[in-house]
Amino acid sequence: MILSEYETYLKETLSVKRFRHSVNVASASKMLAKHYGGVDSETAYFAGLVHDICKEEPKDVQFSLMMQSTLDVCDEERRSWKVWHGIAGAQLLQTRFGVTDLDVLNAVRYHTVGRGGMSMLEKIVFLADVISEERDYPDVEIMRKRAMESLESGMLYALEMSILKLIHREAWIPHHTIDAYHENLAARKAAGRMNGSYE
Repeated sequence: MILSEYETYLKETLSVKRFRHSVNVASASKMLAKHYGGVDSETAYFAGLVHDICKEEPKDVQFSLMMQSTLDVCDEERRSWKVWHGIAGAQLLQTRFGVTDLDVLNAVRYHTVGRGGMSMLEKIVFLADVISEERDYPDVEIMRKRAMESLESGMLYALEMSILKLIHREAWIPHHTIDAYHENLAARKAAGRMNGSYE
């Protein structure tokens, strides 16, 4: 399928608000890809565009697709329906649309929870989702600043916010999220040691 066909599909299956968010995430992904280099900006745009492809599917559809996934789905995610859409989206892209780019599939699958060992594209889509144009939560401008400083700085700040939010809601925290947090924390501490700052 060409990009315009995906856009048509998304317009038909998402609300106006969710479609606008998807386009904003695509634009932010493309911007971050150009800012950091190392990732094709059009691939980043596509991954951002389709990241929420299953967001407004019924829960039973999301669950069914998630349970078909060959990607690593942990028990905490199975208990947390708010993250099903990422896993389901990757599965839908693979089975219905024939997307074979594993980096794109992982970017969609992990855009909500993160994971250890994320690729640059995965980090870009994760961050684009939290800094997209329509976002107006408290500290969004700090989040946008961190995302432009470095991918690791942006990821660490985003993961801290996500984990604190999950704790406040007494929600399940996937081990993928904890792994991502520890990895980015270690990167920040290593950078601090290199700069002569010891913790």
